[in-house]
Order: sequence, then structure tokens, then C-alpha cells
Amino acid sequence: MLKIIFFALTFFTSNATFAQVNTTLNEKEMLVNDSLIKLDSVLIIPGSVILYDSNGKLIPSIEYIIDNENATIKFLNNNFSNQKLKIVYRKFPYNFTTPYYHKKYEDYASKAENKLYIPNFVTDNYTTLSERDGLEKRGSISRGISFGNNQDVIVNSNLNLQLAGKLSPDINIIAAISDNNIPIQPDGNTQQIQEFDKVFITLFNEKKRLTVGDFEVTKPDGYFLSLNRKVQGGTFSTISEKPKKYTFKSSVSGSVSKGKYCRAQFNGTEGNQGPYKLKGCENETYIIVLSGSERIYIDGKLITRGQDNDYVIDYNSGEITFTPKQIITKDKRIVVEFEYSEKSYARFMVLNSNVFESKLTKMWLNIFSENDNKNQSFQQDLSDSQKQLLSSIGDSVNQAFVPNIDTVDFSNSQVLYKKTDTIINSTTYKDIYVYSVSPDSAKYRLGFSFVGTNRGNYVQIQSSVNGKIYKWIEPLNGIPQGSFEPIVLLITPKKKQMISFGSNTQISKTLKAQFETAISNNDINTFSDKDSKDNTGIAFKLSLINKFNVNDTTKKSIISAITYEFTSDYFSEVEAYRSVEFSRDWNLGNYIRKSNEHNLNYYFFYNLKNKIFTRYDFDIFNSENTYNGIKNNLKTDFSFKGFNFNANGSYLNSNGINSNTEFLRHKAVFSKNIKNIVLGVGEEQEINKWNLDNSDSLLLNSFSFNKIEAFIKSNDTLKNSFFANYDIRTDFKPTQNTFSEYSKAQNFAIGGMLSKNQNHILKTTINYRLLNYSNIDNLNLPPENNLTARTEYSMKFFKGAITSSIFYEIGTGLELKREFSYIEVAQGQGVYAWTDYNANNIKELDEFEVAAFQDQANYIRIFTPTNEYIKTYLNQYNHIINIYPQRIWFNKTGIRKFLAKFSDQAAFRINRKTTNDNILNVLNTFDLESLRDNTTDTTLVSLNSSARNTFSFNRSGTVWGVDFITQGSKNKMLLVNGFDLRTIFTNGIKARWNINQNFTIEDYIQKGNKIYSSEYFSSKNYKIDIISNEATVSIQPGQFFRTALTYQYSEKVNTVGIQKALNHNAGVEFKFSTPQKGNLTATFNYINIDFNDSPNSSVGYEMLEGLLPGNNYTWSIIFQRNLTESLQLNLNYNARKPGAEKIVHTGGVQLRAFF
Repeated sequence: MLKIIFFALTFFTSNATFAQVNTTLNEKEMLVNDSLIKLDSVLIIPGSVILYDSNGKLIPSIEYIIDNENATIKFLNNNFSNQKLKIVYRKFPYNFTTPYYHKKYEDYASKAENKLYIPNFVTDNYTTLSERDGLEKRGSISRGISFGNNQDVIVNSNLNLQLAGKLSPDINIIAAISDNNIPIQPDGNTQQIQEFDKVFITLFNEKKRLTVGDFEVTKPDGYFLSLNRKVQGGTFSTISEKPKKYTFKSSVSGSVSKGKYCRAQFNGTEGNQGPYKLKGCENETYIIVLSGSERIYIDGKLITRGQDNDYVIDYNSGEITFTPKQIITKDKRIVVEFEYSEKSYARFMVLNSNVFESKLTKMWLNIFSENDNKNQSFQQDLSDSQKQLLSSIGDSVNQAFVPNIDTVDFSNSQVLYKKTDTIINSTTYKDIYVYSVSPDSAKYRLGFSFVGTNRGNYVQIQSSVNGKIYKWIEPLNGIPQGSFEPIVLLITPKKKQMISFGSNTQISKTLKAQFETAISNNDINTFSDKDSKDNTGIAFKLSLINKFNVNDTTKKSIISAITYEFTSDYFSEVEAYRSVEFSRDWNLGNYIRKSNEHNLNYYFFYNLKNKIFTRYDFDIFNSENTYNGIKNNLKTDFSFKGFNFNANGSYLNSNGINSNTEFLRHKAVFSKNIKNIVLGVGEEQEINKWNLDNSDSLLLNSFSFNKIEAFIKSNDTLKNSFFANYDIRTDFKPTQNTFSEYSKAQNFAIGGMLSKNQNHILKTTINYRLLNYSNIDNLNLPPENNLTARTEYSMKFFKGAITSSIFYEIGTGLELKREFSYIEVAQGQGVYAWTDYNANNIKELDEFEVAAFQDQANYIRIFTPTNEYIKTYLNQYNHIINIYPQRIWFNKTGIRKFLAKFSDQAAFRINRKTTNDNILNVLNTFDLESLRDNTTDTTLVSLNSSARNTFSFNRSGTVWGVDFITQGSKNKMLLVNGFDLRTIFTNGIKARWNINQNFTIEDYIQKGNKIYSSEYFSSKNYKIDIISNEATVSIQPGQFFRTALTYQYSEKVNTVGIQKALNHNAGVEFKFSTPQKGNLTATFNYINIDFNDSPNSSVGYEMLEGLLPGNNYTWSIIFQRNLTESLQLNLNYNARKPGAEKIVHTGGVQLRAFF
């Protein structure tokens, strides 16, 4: 068994390649009758399992757990109960649990014990763990220091280690150890997430497993306790069993929670694919979502992350953008469950799960506790008075607002205020805070919170200051005119606990009984004992399930079940355990449990030879004294001789405190398979009536719609496939006691994939939506047209002589206004440098530049999203093309031999967002203005583009070659202070000539420009024309030594100013290299700059590249030495003398050990 686990783990973690193992691809269709299904009898290859639901849609991996060793799939919920799933997986061809041997070692050892000759030889005093135990390892550890006369001594260290293998014959290990603390989350544009900062150590054998570090806690067995958390700590699990009698599994986890669970619900916006910004549970505006923690549902269905799937997410800003595969309209219901980083307190979590299973009985016991340590706060430093406030408010946590004002010493690194009184129209306003830079009065640091329009007395204003500035506004007629106040909502420490116990007993061959009970304890303010009577609640669930012939697909099978669920008024779930649209299914609205709940369900499921599936549900839901509802639901699937019919209908009748509702809905799809084509039609309708008691008038939350559709598509198994769909949806709104037409939407969708010819692969999806409104509200809403499309095309011509790939996408969405600020970090560890251009000792946004030298890089830039959005039309295009005639004419003569010397590499990328809704502008990617310097399009909101083309002659020639290089980039960004535009464009010719084996000449001539334009910081604007020529002569007399002489002349002219710079740069480089030992590199440069203006400006810093007019000198030495095969020493020294200034020295030493 240990060999099996070791083999599977090594498959992922070692450098060895198992591509030569003879594995087999399998495909099965299985009916889900239980939460655990057996897939095969041999070991499943990890990562190979793919599941598709009954509609052919990919099932995300967070819905289930794969046990590769036992070849089982465990579903974490009932979403796929009684569905036929398609499962694709790979398995090993052998049963690794069976021992194979030529001779038994025990027999051989007993006979050879006295015959074995052991030679007497001297060994080293040590043996590595890898050599002793076959442990695979990768990584390194380093320790170093950097220093200089312009910075403090900085100590840096790095550890990166991966282990997999055996520590002993009975103990295996897999580990990822690192001391990197990455403050950002990875990109959320793929289905699989690479978590580079995940650190853990796992020790395991056949019966036990111990993990310390980062790990995920998932839903245990049972119904009420649902959770999915990312944590740091330790978890231990064990299995004990008596073959053919029982199995007992137990696990315990103790950890610190990395985040906080939250659930958001909202409707889509017509024509807006995103971004949709998430907020925290305490209404926090700026949050960081933990990567991979989100589950997103649209209309009750779980969707899949990825650029090629349904959505992408920016975890660092909490923004979700949907792809053209998932069209967002006003009718889409979106639910997002996620974890976000929130560390108001140290949050500890304990989970203990136990499962006992015998032939006829399965029992489980789960104990969960998550508790904020109120005496260990992180992001808020509570004073005694604030703690007293929290203890007095009980469960009224929204009343915990306190002033967010601190008295501090003056500092130019902070935004500070002074306190004053003001008199306006004979009215005195006291304690007004005004931004100030005076060291005498600027001693108050304020934190502002958004409290809503006309609810605050402060507004944010535009400013060049490095930070947000707020200004007090006089109230008008006693009504505040601002949206911000210097207050903060204190977060209360919370405690959530749950114990659940359940059993699943096979009473007879066909009858099964299920039972579960749970007790919860939810304290939303552990500082206070007030309002504690509602902390504890109970719940239980009883089920009787009768199954007849469920394993025999040649006969009819029947499943019937009755379930009763009770939930007390104060029961509190850890995470949502009911279906995603439970409230909508029962017309509960924004329901909050306030009384005991009773839920009775009876269902009958009929399966006739896997051709006819029918299920009927009868449900009663009662919330004592507040709600009573009865719901009937019928679902059927029919397949016969190519005909398929799917129908689902339900009717709800409910009575509430002040209203009664009727909710009728149905959906039906009929299709026919004709060879490789599927034709179908569908119809869907919902009528939801809300009435006041004893009244026929419809309430405003009543609605109705009907939808019809027709579609045609190819079979999913074809390599060349297509689909086309058309539907019409009509929505109705209540007017008195009837429904009137409100809107009508037409949706067209077409797409397909051509992949049969591997030289030409095309994927495309096009969606067009036309929405017309009636005028029942007298709003005269204009029609809305929305077009989204995506095309991917990869091609290969002439045996790879020409290759190309294209990605094209259009759509609609929102562009968020952003603001940025600069934060000081450890010296030399940032990206930006600050220069006090106006000598006022205040750090202002227009005084930060990208550092020319690393010792100046003491700041990083952070972007902060705002609440201001602009609707935009997106156009994204990526194109890569490579032309290599030599691949087919490498051995030809004549004109083809000459043409084979030419080659071309081109890459073009553009991502632009505009407010221009002209269809030609939306579709047009090739707007040449996007890469020029004279862009005046005020509708262009955002632009990120780059282009590079290298046209070469004799590129692979060993003697000489010429490259013609054109490249450019342009970036336009929407900020709170206006637009920010940066452009770079160059043309160049690069030539090389290898005169002989030891002598090479290179020359690179460039002409181009660099542009910066800012609406707010106009003093930083420039347009610099650049001409440069760089020549290099390289001499390499032998294998171990190389020297190079360089000279560069450049001329820079700011055409929107008076600045002009002439630059002469002469340098020399020496490089000594000894194989297996190390190398030494030394450089020296003399730079003479003739500049006609003051260097103390943004334009000056850019044109001088961080140096000064006159004579400048730079030099460096880099030494690398391999002390042993696994130990490396690195020394570096850099210096510069800018103009008449003093010499700046920086250096460092690092010792790195490789594993």
C-alpha cells in the first residue's frame, strides 16, 4: 500500500517522467444513487478524472473528492443525486495492491545470512537523507546581506524546498517548504490554481496521515455541517478496520483560519459582463479573496472558473468578470460563496470528524468550533473604552461605530489633518478637520468610512498628495452633503460551534434509514453576555429510503423516500447547507429564520431501463407563525430511438404573515438525434403571484415570464462540432391585479469547433441579444443591443514554415476608476523612487518615478478601486505569427535558398475599452491610432496594447545577420484624477558580424519616441524623440575569457518642452568563467551627458535615466563561486558617481545551498 501512495505522489512531485507507463483511457456512464460511488477496481491516475453532468457540462472538482487509491468518488452534496453522469479517467493497468516477486526476500535472507561477504572499506562520515531513503528533493536555501553608503544593511533569506518519498519503510513524506510570504493571490483566469505560497509537510502511511502547514478543510460526512476552508495548522487522520466487519475513520484538525466565509447574492446588470465587485460580510469595500475559495452559481447552477470556461476572478481586488460563454443579463441570479482575508482577531478553528462503517450501518460524529480570540486583535487595536462599548451593545453589532481619529507626531509619509472651528452664516461648526502640512497643527490621522450619500459631512477631493484627501462640506438645511465620516465600525469577536451526529442504517435489502441531529452555538459578540439567549439552536433530519432494483439496468427500478427536517429558530449553520436557491424555490424573499422550521419531503423516482426517468416530489415547508408552503414538483427524462424529452415543473402555494403567493413554473425540452445532428425546441415559463391577504392586487415583487427556444447542434463526440440557438423571452410586471408586458428579449447564439485537421483548429462563440422595453412605467427606456463573441484560431502551413494563433473577443462591461498611492518598503526592495522636486518635504504623486537604480527603489505602488464605474465596450485581440521558410527550403538551391534566409516573428496584442457604441468601432481592432502618439479619442477609456515585429535576414547564419525590429506599447488608464497615458514606439536595425571565431561586431540603431500624458499632472507631460546607436566589439580568445567594448550615442529631445540631452556612453566588460567552479564579471562605463535644463524634474529624471549632467561613472563586479556541488557563493558590488555628487556604493553577499 505504501508503494502505491509513494508512486502516486512521486508522479506529481519528482523530476521523473511516467509518460511511458501503459495507462488506459476509460469512459463510463454511471447513475448516482449514493454520495459514494465505486469507479474501478485498480488505482486511478491522479488528476485524470473528469466528470460531466447529464447535460454534458463539466462538473467542477470542488463538487467531489477523488480517492485514487480506492478508485471512488465522493460527492459533497446532493446536486447530482439520481443523475446519469459521464466519467472519463485513466487507470493503471495493474493492481498495485497485489505483491509481485521472483523470490521472497524472507526465504532468501534466512538461507544467505551466513554466506554474505561484507567487505571492510572506509565510507564518508555522512550519508544524505536522499541517498539513505530514496527521498526525492528539490530546492535551495540562501542567506545574504546587502549594504551600501546610501542605505542601511539589509538581511535577506530564502528557503524553497520540495520533498517526496520515504523517511522509513513505513513512513512517507510529501512537503513544500518556503519562507516566502507572497502578499498577493495568484491569477484566477484558469480552472486550476497554482498556489506558490502554500507551505506544508505531510507524513503518512497506509493507516495514518499527518499534515502541518497550509491545507483545506472540506465538508465531512453529514448534512448540516457544511464548510470549505483554507487554514494553517495541523490535521491528523487515522483508519482502523477489521476486514469484512467494520472500518473506523477519524480526523482532527487544529488551525488558524486564513479567511472569513461570506455569501453574496445579486442580480446581473443588462449588458455587463463585469467586473462585479465583492464586498465583505461587514460591508468592507476593499477585500482580498482567498484563491480557489469561491463557488459561483448562476440561476442555481455551479459554474467553472477559467478564461475558456465561465468566469475569471481577480482575487486581489475581489472582482469577477464573466466570459462570453456565460452571458449576463438583468435576469441572471448570481450567488457567490467565498472566503476573504479578514484578520480583525486571531481566529482559531477545530474540527473533529469520525466515521464508523460496517456492512449495514454507517455512523458519524462531527465537532466544529471557530472562535475569535477577543484578547488578540490584529487589524484593530481596541482601547478599554471601545471594549466597554462592545460589551454593552450585545448583538446590535451595527451600532459599534467609533471615531477613527488618532493623535500622532507629524510625518511627511502620512496624510494628516488639523482641527479647527468654522463659522458659516452665523452658525458655528466645531471640531472640523482640515488637511494640513504644517508640523505645528497637522497632528491628527483620520480614517474615513463611506456612510452613504447625504449621510456624511466629508467628500473626497482630487489632490496630488500621496493618499486620499477628504474635505468638510457645510450641511444644507440640516442635511449632510457628503458621503464620508471619520468613523469606523468595530468588528466584534465571534464564536461559531456545531456538533452533528448521524447514522445510515440498512434495515433490509431495500429499506434504508437515515438520521442526523445537530446543535449549534453562534455568538456574534463574545465581548458581551447580553442577548445570549439566541445563541444555541438544534436541528435534526429523518429519512426512510426504499430502493428496488437500482443496480439492475435491464429492469425497472424504483426509489421512494420520505424526509422530515426540523430546524429551531436559533439554529445557525456554519455555511449554507441547503440548495442555493432554497429561498427562491419557496418564495421566502430576504428570509431570516425567526421561528422553528419544519420541512417534509416525499419523493418517488422511477427508472425504466435507463430510458425513462421520472421523479415526483411533494414538499411542505412551515415556519411557525410566519410561513406555510406546499410545493409539488415533477421531473421526467425520456429517451427512445433518438428522441429525447426532458421536463420539469413545480407549483407552490404559500401563506405568509401579510401575503399569499402562488409560484407556477415549468420547463420542457424536446430533441431528436438525426445521425450526428441534434434538433430541438424548448419552452419555459414562470408565474409568481404575490397578494396581500384578502386582496387580488398583485404586489410589486410579483413577476412572470415565458421563453421559447429552438436549437440545432452536432453530437458532442465529433471533432468538428457546431451549435446554433435562438430564444425569445417576454417578461411581465404587475399592474394592479394583472400582468402587463414589460420587456421582450431575443437571444441569438452560434458557435462551433473545427479540430479534425490539427493544422487548423478553430473555436468560436457569438452571442447577440436585443432587448426592447414597453412603456408601462412611462420611462421610455431605449432598446439595448449587446454583442459578445470569442474566436480562437491556430494554424500551421507548409510543415510549420508558417504558424499563427489568433484570439479575438468583444463584449460589454464596466471600467472601474482607480486611484493609487505609494507605500514605503524596505530599502532597495521596491520599484519606485521619490524625489522632492518642489522641496516642500511633502510626498506628492507626481514626484515618484520608476527607480533607475535598485538602491533608490524604496516604494511600491498600490491601486485602490473606487465605487465609480463607466460602461464600456471591450475589444481584445492577440495575434502571433512566425514565418520560417528555412524549415522547408533548408536544403534547396537557387531563389528558394535565398528566400530561406528570410524569417519573421510578429506579436500583436490589444485590449481596449471604449464608450463609443458604434458597431464598427466595437468590432474594429485594427485602430492604428491605438499605437500612435496622436490619439485624441476621448471615448477611449482604457487601453493596453503592445506590438513587436522582427524581420530577419540570415538569422541562423553563423557569420552575419540583420534584424529589422519594430516595437511599441501603449497604456491608457482611467484614474480618479483623469486619464493617464504612456506610449513607447521604436524602429531599429540590428546587425552582427562574426569576423572569426574570436572576434564579433554588433551594431543596433534605433529611432523612436516615448510619451507620457496626464490630465491632472500636466507638468509631467512629455514627448521625447529618441535616436540612438549602440556598437559592441566582443573578443573571446578562449573558452574561459571574454571581453566586450561598447559605445552608445543617444539624442533625446522633448518636443513639448525645451529639454534636450546628448548622451555618450563608453564601456568595457570582462568575464572569466571556469566550468563547474564559477565566474567573474566586471564592467565599467563612462557616461557623458549634455543636458540643457534642470535635472530636478520628472522630465529630467526620465531623460537622464537617474544620472546627472556632465561626467558620470558606473562600475560593477559580480563573482559567483561553486564551493561544493551543492553550495554556491555569490558576491556583488555596484557603484556610480553621478556628476559632481559623491560615489554611491552598494554590495551584497549571498550563500546558497542546493538540495
